[in-house]
Amino acid sequence: MSGADVERRFRENEGTYKRLEEEAIFVLTDALDRARIKRHSISSRVKALPSLLDKAERKQLRDPLTEMNDIVGVRVVCLFLSDIDRIGQEIRSCFEVVGEDNKIEGEPASSFGYMSVHFVSRLKREYKGPRYDRLLEIPFEIQVRTIAMDAWAATSHYLDYKTEVDVPQELQKDFYALSGLFYVADRHFEMFAKERERALTAVTQRLRAPNPQLDVDLNLDSLTTYMKSKFKDREHSENDKLISQLVQELWDGGIVTLKQLDEMVDAGWDAFLRYESDNPPVVDGKEGVFLDVGVVRVLCSIASDRFRRVRKESADSLRKYEEYRGYVRKKF
Repeated sequence: MSGADVERRFRENEGTYKRLEEEAIFVLTDALDRARIKRHSISSRVKALPSLLDKAERKQLRDPLTEMNDIVGVRVVCLFLSDIDRIGQEIRSCFEVVGEDNKIEGEPASSFGYMSVHFVSRLKREYKGPRYDRLLEIPFEIQVRTIAMDAWAATSHYLDYKTEVDVPQELQKDFYALSGLFYVADRHFEMFAKERERALTAVTQRLRAPNPQLDVDLNLDSLTTYMKSKFKDREHSENDKLISQLVQELWDGGIVTLKQLDEMVDAGWDAFLRYESDNPPVVDGKEGVFLDVGVVRVLCSIASDRFRRVRKESADSLRKYEEYRGYVRKKF
């Protein structure tokens, strides 16, 4: 097939490829959200015509539009190695996977820049109607890799080294050493994530024991676990940034262990309930109750002069910052 024929057919189908790209992104994003799998990014593209023609020539493809599986491509960049398997399970669940290529297992460290898992997929046959008739037969590729893999792939691609022999002899040692550093980083990120899960489990067990052991340093994980255990009838904040800010305020206020906080909560609970009754938070025009973060802030403000000063200083700084932002907007 001539380049002109390929270009003509590609232009005729370009809209279909774009719709397939959008549908694949929608289905995959929804599946990962429902599975609560965090990821760094999901990106997609329809292969540009020059890139398509170049690949067809390199691989000597007679009919590239039917022989290529990656005219539509999706890439998921995840956080940890263990996420790759979880994302793979979701891909197999929500698409018809017709091929897999695992470029991670068994690959030498020197090829780390090209590590990822590739899934050749199609939309499932259960999608029916005119919207899907032309999409069901077109395969597309989903690549899954970690942040470290993606960073090294991007760097090595920029350097334009496709194979080992492309790397100058005098640079090979450094090149492979850098590749190994990214490999080690990925393994240690995974180890850190697992250690964090073990630490969370340990704190949870201590808090749920008949006689809770609360001599634990305050940090994001321990405070989040404590509030879920202590305030079971309250709505819990899912905003890690707010909880992190509260941790900093507690430390600045001299409250550095769960034991100190728990003693303050028990001693000031009745006073907090009276305050909440007289000053209920208003959400969407309706009176409500404080979330767990609000409970801690209000209660510690009532019980601790030092914490109250920290909160006031924080509020004053925020107000000054907002005033400055307003000045900048008016000035410029």
